[in-house]
Amino acid sequence: MISALLLATYAAVAGTLGAGWLRDARWPSLAPRLAIAAWQALAVSVLLSLAAAGLALAISFPHVSADLAKLFSLCAENLRHSYASPGGTLTALFGLTLFLMLISRTAWCAVQASVSDRRERTARIAAFDLVGRRDVVAGALVVEHETPYAFCIGGRRHRIVLTSGLLATLGPGELDAVLAHEHAHLRQRHHTALVACRALFGTLAPLFPAFRAAMPLVRLYAELCADDGARRRVGPGPLHDALARLACLPAPAGTLAASAQDVEARLSRLSGRPRRLPLGAAAVAGFGIAAAVIVPLALAAAPAVAIAWEGICRMA
Repeated sequence: MISALLLATYAAVAGTLGAGWLRDARWPSLAPRLAIAAWQALAVSVLLSLAAAGLALAISFPHVSADLAKLFSLCAENLRHSYASPGGTLTALFGLTLFLMLISRTAWCAVQASVSDRRERTARIAAFDLVGRRDVVAGALVVEHETPYAFCIGGRRHRIVLTSGLLATLGPGELDAVLAHEHAHLRQRHHTALVACRALFGTLAPLFPAFRAAMPLVRLYAELCADDGARRRVGPGPLHDALARLACLPAPAGTLAASAQDVEARLSRLSGRPRRLPLGAAAVAGFGIAAAVIVPLALAAAPAVAIAWEGICRMA
């Protein structure tokens, strides 16, 4: 019971205070790739904690604890007493229900995010392949449209799409900056990261509203990562000028575009010298990301490990 309470408390704190702190933190703009990993790790941590809490309560069922004890070669009686809850069968049934509901919702959100994303990408690729020209700009499809647009469609059949209006609006250096930005999205696989975040945040949002605000932030961090990649290739000047021209345009659904996302912050970031998270702070952030996943697993396994360590039951 203590293990389940610790896990549930940890999930509540991480899903509220932890998510709120990460949402309001200033360091992510200095290390956007770490920030994406931090949001993913936090969501995984909360999910693991809730699922492990439910499973810990479910172990109150005698046959469940005996099966686990046999699997790990531990003493069934001691393992049962370590995890058992005072509520007995009713509490165990609640824990099992919680565990199954979390697993089901996570699977549903993952399938829904993947299927809808694949459907959007497939439809857009088919349409742009039909009307786009490949002989205008190397490595990109050019479609006839007066509005200046540039975006990429991720996945195995990825595409970079430019409009004729963009080619008429931007100079050669600015066009190179836009292409470098879109190639950075594809190279860093932001499409996959965003689909994973949609599934994770969609699972947790009904319980922890802070995750509802996380998706726009992750999209912004993906844009900042792509900005950094383009800056390294072409310098900040052309990218700044291109972004300023494209700033008023929203990104089409199912795409990653060099426009629209918190433009003022991105332009300000490109105006000065590049600022990076200090190495020590980056190491602390990396440690925190790893700890976010390890802590719930450690809390769930602590009673069984303690039994084996004290020699009450022997490991085979």
